[in-house]
Amino acid sequence: MTCPETTSIGAYVLGALEASERHAVEEHLPTCTACRETLLQFAHLPGLLHAVPVEDIEIDQPEPAPLQLTKKRPWWMLGAAVAATLTGLVSWALVSAPAAVTWTATNGVGGIDTTAKLVSRNWGTDIQLRITDLKPYEHCMLVVHGRDGSTQVAGWWAANGSYQANVPASTSIPLQDIDHLDVVDTGDTVLSTVSPTTH
Repeated sequence: MTCPETTSIGAYVLGALEASERHAVEEHLPTCTACRETLLQFAHLPGLLHAVPVEDIEIDQPEPAPLQLTKKRPWWMLGAAVAATLTGLVSWALVSAPAAVTWTATNGVGGIDTTAKLVSRNWGTDIQLRITDLKPYEHCMLVVHGRDGSTQVAGWWAANGSYQANVPASTSIPLQDIDHLDVVDTGDTVLSTVSPTTH
């Protein structure tokens, strides 16, 4: 038997729900097996989508209008304009380059070691999580904690007999606003915490 709430799971995984809707889904998930199974099926989608390079996405843009010069300008004015343009391009490149950080934590519950690479994106933060020394068949979720007290579940996974997991995840919370990440099991036990201050 399916649950009507499963229609919201895809939007939840992709971070497309409003805060109130996201909270409602997070309260519903522990009570519904069908929705949890759907969540496990969709959990890998953010990582796959974010792996597509931006340059591979074609966007139709109108042809720029030809440049019309109505009168001659002194050479020094043209030089100043070129310099200003180059300065703007360099500044734009520096600002638009994605920031990336790597947080690690060792000796979590049962000796779990966790490494999280976080990359800032214009939609939020891309997260690549690597965990070792997991219990086989452990079911876990990644919870992102914002500096403002907000939380988002960024992914669910099962160890499937392996002692390690490589988990692609994502959150709409900007990188600079993330306080820490928790790896949590189905019993709400925090197995590992990573942040800028953990090692």
